[in-house]
Amino acid sequence: MYLSELKTGESGRVKIVGGDGALRQHFLDMGLIPGVEVTLIKFAPMGDPLEVRLHGYELTLRLSEAGKILIIPEDDVRADDGVTRSTGEFPHPGFGEDGKYHDKKNEHPLPDDTMITFALAGNQNSGKTTLFNQLTGANQHVGNFPG
Repeated sequence: MYLSELKTGESGRVKIVGGDGALRQHFLDMGLIPGVEVTLIKFAPMGDPLEVRLHGYELTLRLSEAGKILIIPEDDVRADDGVTRSTGEFPHPGFGEDGKYHDKKNEHPLPDDTMITFALAGNQNSGKTTLFNQLTGANQHVGNFPG
């Protein structure tokens, strides 16, 4: 059964994430990984897109995108179905910078006392200060200053 076939209020667990390349990677980045429970909240008034809840947040997908995600309906989920439960650790199948997969448990490229400097750049009114305030807990003033 595919995610697009769920009825409003029904739940299931993701079995296989389809799609190719960047689209599949986008699904995985949004938390649509094997074993995660998804619940269909509603369809848009015209039937497309649909809204699902997973990991405690809502996500909107087009029907064509939801049709690429194979799920097991919650009624059919058994302990021996081979699906990784979302409470366990699931390695992200994507790659990091330069195609290298980073293993955080065994890889420590910088000493613990190394100070790292980040730059947050982007177009005006794109949310840079808001993101900075959320990440740091600061309350910086938002202003549209040139440069």
